[in-house]
Amino acid sequence: MRAVDILKSYGAQLPKNGVRLHVTNTLDDPFIAEAAVFPDLAALAKSHKQANKIKADTPVTVVIGNPPYHERAQGLGGWVEAGTTNADEKRPLDRFRKEGNGRVEYVLKNLYIYFWAWATWKVFDAHPQDRHGVVSFITTSGYLKGPGFKGMRRYLRETCSEGWIINVTPEGMQPDVPTRVFPGVQQPLAIAIFVRRADTDTDTPAKIHYTKVTGKREQKYDQLDALTLDGDGWQSARTGWEAPFLPAAESAWDDYPALGDLFCWVTPGITPGRTWIYAPHPSVLQDRWNSLVSAEPQEKPKLFKETHGCTVESTKESLPNAPSHGKPIGKEDGACPPPKRIAYRSFDRQWIIPDHRVIDRARRDLWSAESVGGQVYITEQHSQAITSGPAITFSTLIPDKHHFKGSEGGRILPLRHPDGSPNVAPGMLSQLEETLGLTVTAHDLAAYTAGITANPAFTKQFAEELVTPGVRVPLTADPELWSAVCDIGRQVVWAATYGEAFSSHLDGRPKGKIAFDPKDPRRPKNLSSIGSDLPGKITYVPAEDGEGQIKVGQGVFGPVTERMWNYDVSGMNVIGKWFSYRKADPGGKKTSPLDDIHLGSWPKEWITEFNELLTSLRRVTDLEDAQSEILEKVIAGPILTFGELKSKGVKFPQENKDRKPRYDLDSTATQDGMF
Repeated sequence: MRAVDILKSYGAQLPKNGVRLHVTNTLDDPFIAEAAVFPDLAALAKSHKQANKIKADTPVTVVIGNPPYHERAQGLGGWVEAGTTNADEKRPLDRFRKEGNGRVEYVLKNLYIYFWAWATWKVFDAHPQDRHGVVSFITTSGYLKGPGFKGMRRYLRETCSEGWIINVTPEGMQPDVPTRVFPGVQQPLAIAIFVRRADTDTDTPAKIHYTKVTGKREQKYDQLDALTLDGDGWQSARTGWEAPFLPAAESAWDDYPALGDLFCWVTPGITPGRTWIYAPHPSVLQDRWNSLVSAEPQEKPKLFKETHGCTVESTKESLPNAPSHGKPIGKEDGACPPPKRIAYRSFDRQWIIPDHRVIDRARRDLWSAESVGGQVYITEQHSQAITSGPAITFSTLIPDKHHFKGSEGGRILPLRHPDGSPNVAPGMLSQLEETLGLTVTAHDLAAYTAGITANPAFTKQFAEELVTPGVRVPLTADPELWSAVCDIGRQVVWAATYGEAFSSHLDGRPKGKIAFDPKDPRRPKNLSSIGSDLPGKITYVPAEDGEGQIKVGQGVFGPVTERMWNYDVSGMNVIGKWFSYRKADPGGKKTSPLDDIHLGSWPKEWITEFNELLTSLRRVTDLEDAQSEILEKVIAGPILTFGELKSKGVKFPQENKDRKPRYDLDSTATQDGMF
């Protein structure tokens, strides 16, 4: 009505059959019987009928817009999601699926993806004799790189002739408000333009161009205004059928094997479903447990924080190496199982109630593998770009899902399978031995990976490449460089795991003890008492000689370098995050009233743990210069590429079954040369 009013105000003559602006739900079934829609609203029914005729029968050349964003939108996708019984058309959403990828395709259940599926169907597929056209949307940018969108990316590369991607939020999740194109939108956004020409060759992947706009909102608008499709500033995206719509590396990055190629079994960490089962001190968990089991029956579901797959009535099998139980948690009246230490965040060891009844997804395989001798868990932020700090972190304790940086998930790559065999691509170790002329174990490969990637210099060196999530490892073919990197990596992992991994008394790395000698001036100490109350804030006091101090409430710790104070893992400040869980008003997400139960004073154990944290950070930061120097030498020297290793018989994972944990020493992978 508004459009008609504007036209009339200019004296325009309206078309005989109207302006073809129709009120409709885009995702509604266009093949549905008309009588069933708006039976008492003649104008809307007429508009809907006209819209359905266009949606079903009229070729459309251009679809452009800003579709709505709504996660977990299953059931809201109309016929795009569910299909139709009134025509032979298949569900448009199915074109975005990839066989064997269903486990991660839950991300397709989002309204904006339903609109992508509808628009591409309408312009490119619905009318076989008229398949040329343009689809252009501004939406959240998850489909550019997420593993659940492989099928969607393949479809667009097969169907289209060319595509342009404009990243309007290169800052990532929850960017500063002044940088947001839409102030109220916290998710990263991208503008996409996909074109299909009449002569499109579906056997050749569509060429994808990529650029980004940066700065404050108005600066981004100016850059968008000046942007042309044939102008400067565009980069070529990767060309693989399912590869991210992000720039191809100008370095040799794409030739390096991915971390998940080297260590094949990958899994998320513990996904608790509720936060009260974690705490930085075991006594807190015992108090929370007691509050839950002693509560009135009607109060327990709220205290427990029920989820779809875990309620007070749920029954679950006990976890490996954990106490057994015989009834639902809602009927439990016994004592809390002894809390178990886990890797909560990078460098932060906390405690969990090791009871499967209170954990949504405990990842039993990780629990089975923890007791294997020499176990080390590598954590990688696989689905999001890494912006700063080390590219990977380590623990000998079972990690939480958000272990890497406290948000945005990640994945765990154990060094050993539950059966004790190395979690390394079959043939990898023997090929390294043949090339280097050295004995190479799985621990050597892990140490090398740590030495080369677990440092900020690596992340800075490959900043552009890491925009596409997933760490790759430049493997040197120089035996002297290999040995030097391994030596540094063992020190890094030993310090990061508080002495639990890669210990060696001969090399000055005692088991479970990373403290400096009492006479070493680098040794952090608690210089003054924190007091009886929990501290509310933490501050850094620099010093001219670089050996400053940290104030924790009334307490003082030192020496602490500025580099230690600022040490972060992809934006998560390690010291600040560690303290946030132990201050007077603890930080972190709260899911239950039980989360409000915490300590009233600073326990002596935390003084020791904080000194250990500072010691760990001092040791890893002291190694950074050496890591930076040797990284340059490795990159400049001979490299073992993914293709070369594969051609020589290394069996990198190809299917989901190749990434599963192994419980049988007689398995095929072992027979194929794992040892």
